[in-house]
Amino acid sequence: MTGRERLTRIFRGEVPDRPAVKLWRARPGQKLPHPAYEPVHRAAMELTDLMVDVRSPFDLNFGTAGKRISKRWEEPTGSEEWMNVITEVRTPEGTFRSVYAKSTVGKPGYEREYLLKEPGDTKKLLAAPYEPYPFSPDPFHATEREVGERGVALFGIDHAMYGLQRMIGPENFALWSIDCRDVMLEAIEVFSRRIREQVAQAFDAGLKPAFGWVGPEVCIPPLMSPKDFDDFVFRFDKPLIDLIHERGGHAWVHCHGKMGPVLERFVEMGVDVLNPMEPPPMGDMTLEEAFARVGDRMGLEGNIETHELMTASKERMKELVREAIEAGRGRRFILCPSSGYTECPVPDERLIDNLLTYIHEGVRCAEACRQ
Repeated sequence: MTGRERLTRIFRGEVPDRPAVKLWRARPGQKLPHPAYEPVHRAAMELTDLMVDVRSPFDLNFGTAGKRISKRWEEPTGSEEWMNVITEVRTPEGTFRSVYAKSTVGKPGYEREYLLKEPGDTKKLLAAPYEPYPFSPDPFHATEREVGERGVALFGIDHAMYGLQRMIGPENFALWSIDCRDVMLEAIEVFSRRIREQVAQAFDAGLKPAFGWVGPEVCIPPLMSPKDFDDFVFRFDKPLIDLIHERGGHAWVHCHGKMGPVLERFVEMGVDVLNPMEPPPMGDMTLEEAFARVGDRMGLEGNIETHELMTASKERMKELVREAIEAGRGRRFILCPSSGYTECPVPDERLIDNLLTYIHEGVRCAEACRQ
């Protein structure tokens, strides 16, 4: 099978000729943050099954109106390694401001000040003008041509619950879920409707892709309760996935953490592939245990932790890969690291060697269990 055929079978609920092997965020022609990644990229392009993210212009909060009512600028922080990115949004109901700490040396950034501070701000935000972006299938078609038979294009969309959490922060998300749950549910419903409208536009334009999103991980135990997951994620994602399936598409979902309390809920909402299915101690079950619970009802992707790629010996990396491939033999399984491969701005020799070991050993083991 080609990479496209293999991944498509997994999305469709069928067992492929062998487990797929993916290097997350590897794509043709990508700009690399450091030249040391070049041999890894070459190996990924030659050997792995590609899943390349592509998006159409979309803004969850304001649509095209955001260009008129918001402005963004940078301010120094006193450190050469950090800049403050200030965003100011002026609406008929008031002005909102956020501050994001941006690294100048490739480190992860973080929010210093969230856009919405009080529950009433949410209602004010929803009263602001929203003008959806015109949909174009051209980026998706271009990515499909670029990937060819080596893999699939994954249509990236936003997530309704995560859209709210990003604007209020994790602390307020937890507090408001107790004090003003109705306000949160109202916002998530509006965001969910906007996302479904974009998905419908994609189908109306003739696309039948796999759609992918991130976000549910901020609403699972121990951060939030199983009931919170049902109220803020399942309640809105299930109709979205139903729409996707009714129109001939598929759903890929990213969710870090311990899947034990929510694994079957992902199955029941209709997820076709769940990523990254982390092993203990980051996760709470082995890959064998996860497949024992989901069977062939949902594809599983992942099981190689990024910290192992950064710290493990070559022999341990081979062992981890072999164990994961063996657990995924004859199942809907995609071997994949738990994050993108270039997220370390200055990789050391161990990381590069382990990435190359991951690719070569992963493909070798997968080929050995070809059906």
